Amino acid sequence: MRRSLFLLLGILSTLLAGAPAWAEEAGAPAPSAQPDAQLQARLELSARYNRLVELIRDSLVPPQWLREGERLIFWSAVGTDSGTWVLANARTGAMKPLLPSAELRTQLSQRVGKTVQLPQTMDFAIAPDQQGIVFRFEGQPFGLSLSDGRITALSPTDRAVLALSRSNLFSPDGRAVVVQHEGGFAVLGSDGRTRVERSGEENYAWQIPDKAWSPDSRFLMAIRNDLRGVHKVPVVDYTSALERVTLVPYVKSGTPLARSELYVVEPATGRVTRVPTTEGETYDWFAGWRPDGREALLLHLSREGKRLDLSAVEPSSGKLRRVLREERPESFVAGLDFAVEGWARQVTPLPDNSGFLWMSERDGWRHVYLYDHAGRLVRQITRGPFPVHQVVGVAPKGDAVFLLASADSAAPYEHLFYRGSLKGGALKRLSSGSGMHRITLSPSGGYYVDAWSSRVQPRLRDVASTDGATRFRLTTADASALTELGYKPPEALTVLADDGVTPLHGVLYKPRDFDPARRHPVIAYIYAGPFTTAVPWNFIGNAMSLNANAMAQMGFVVMMIDPRGTPGRSKAFQDVNYGRIGQTEIPDYVAGLRQTAATRPWMDMERVGIVGHSWGGYFALRGMLTAPEIFKAGYAGAPGALEEEAIINEPYLGLPSDNPAGYQAGSNLALAGNLKGALKMMHGSSDVNATLSTTMRMADALIRAGKHFELLIMPGQPHSPEPPAARYYLDDINLFFVRTLGGPR
Repeated sequence: MRRSLFLLLGILSTLLAGAPAWAEEAGAPAPSAQPDAQLQARLELSARYNRLVELIRDSLVPPQWLREGERLIFWSAVGTDSGTWVLANARTGAMKPLLPSAELRTQLSQRVGKTVQLPQTMDFAIAPDQQGIVFRFEGQPFGLSLSDGRITALSPTDRAVLALSRSNLFSPDGRAVVVQHEGGFAVLGSDGRTRVERSGEENYAWQIPDKAWSPDSRFLMAIRNDLRGVHKVPVVDYTSALERVTLVPYVKSGTPLARSELYVVEPATGRVTRVPTTEGETYDWFAGWRPDGREALLLHLSREGKRLDLSAVEPSSGKLRRVLREERPESFVAGLDFAVEGWARQVTPLPDNSGFLWMSERDGWRHVYLYDHAGRLVRQITRGPFPVHQVVGVAPKGDAVFLLASADSAAPYEHLFYRGSLKGGALKRLSSGSGMHRITLSPSGGYYVDAWSSRVQPRLRDVASTDGATRFRLTTADASALTELGYKPPEALTVLADDGVTPLHGVLYKPRDFDPARRHPVIAYIYAGPFTTAVPWNFIGNAMSLNANAMAQMGFVVMMIDPRGTPGRSKAFQDVNYGRIGQTEIPDYVAGLRQTAATRPWMDMERVGIVGHSWGGYFALRGMLTAPEIFKAGYAGAPGALEEEAIINEPYLGLPSDNPAGYQAGSNLALAGNLKGALKMMHGSSDVNATLSTTMRMADALIRAGKHFELLIMPGQPHSPEPPAARYYLDDINLFFVRTLGGPR
């Protein structure tokens, strides 16, 4: 998120006066290079709404628990102790600054030799010896003692400074640390000497995964990613007359996958042992260690997503055994959302080493199952018509298990915190409010930090005990500046899908000077990718909802829904479009638009546009080409295509060789002749997520079909344009819809 405020208080009175003259009629001539004052004022307001997060004062630095499990440290940005670190005792509720903010400024001024001002937030790490914290200020590392509040300048080579990088992992006993650098890694002993070191090669780099160290600190897991045999995308640098071309590895649908080689490293002996490979082309991940360190756990997902294996490797010998296999021939077990973060949540070893918890949708909902280490099912732990999203942790003693789930039928997407039992049975809700909760358990398992917000409640952070006996407020976000701006939460809506049965959830964004007596152009903001949801359930939302709200300030009513085929609900809900991506999502959006407008006369269904970025760009094109009677204008940013990245497409469509009809039916190229309305596409020339070739091929198809369109190529920009190009992109979208749809009437 861009971190600069653009405050234009002098023109806010103009914005409150209503829709300016420039927005009255669609079909106006293309704007000049410099918009007039009223239009520019709207663009500035839109840009401010796109940066709403900057107006919220919040303690964003994640709190960190001390190893003993009853105390935590956090940076306070709001309240009486703002501007310093605070030590909180979860058992007593006591909170005390490590040192007052003024003293922090004084000591830092003395250390750097000049008067300093503190930033709003300061990241930190707990020192390896647990006796203080380490942090950087103006590029220099410092230590702060917990006992006396004294700040000490540290040498950049000080071992404690290594804790400031998340990629450096200390062993559980604190005697060794693995440092990652330039595609390789080195394991350093307590004396600073290198015990093991490996260098990477181009497209053949080493990676140390999270929780790589075995519990006894004897072994660690390493991954080497082999990209040498995959397809390469050319990225051209146009900054000089002598173009430079870089070839970037990119696995397209149906082309060879990258290979992940798994290794066991034993620093004491210097031995590095490769783990045997599994059958077929797979995506491979390290999933953790058994608590006794006897085996490391690995996950292997087949490239089409239909088979997920859990295997265990004995670290001394490298011997591999399969523990269990989950298959779903008629659909998929996992896809991109799993590859991004789901694998880390798939398996949870039990603290007593008796087995592990496994996530599965085998009964139609994502639930938790208990297995022993031989791969035998013991029992299903959770059940019911709701999904479990994460096993947050398991109590070190007893049978309590802590979960994030959407078990409230009135709020099917909210992530709420529950305590369950390894014996099964009903869940007990622990979270104090609605919305989205992020939980950080203490090492002892007796306490947790609950960071949460809803659409109407700015973020709060509470500390509570897992037995429900105690709870106190840690931090409270200050969103008063949003109120002063005129911000209002979006209007929640529920509609039926195109099948007339399935409820879909969404939101409407309106201009802050919304006038229900006028008819407003409508824009469908779409993503609809089968691996994520777009509709926000927290206070600030996400990048997509911020964009939608920003666009609304131009005088539009902007709608977002999560259509069938997206995750977060039942397996059947997501499987609606399995093998047929592109065939159900736009009909769901059209049905949602019609139902919403039927009771809201201020939505002008004669002037409807559609916009999206990435997968949303694919669907913006899809809307223009399959529902031209509804969508009169469309803007497709960095659109994807079904031929693009394998992990994005194959789990939801199958391999191209196995489902050619599905790939053909979902292709936008063959539908180019259907275009009737105004269309614009944008692509960054350095995009390696959805490659530039997708837009070039679409442009070629439109030209061949004799269809006129607009095209913006952003030189050197990646998949999501970066400042100042990001602002240019937002303005371009807004100006396009002002010109093609007009404003309120």
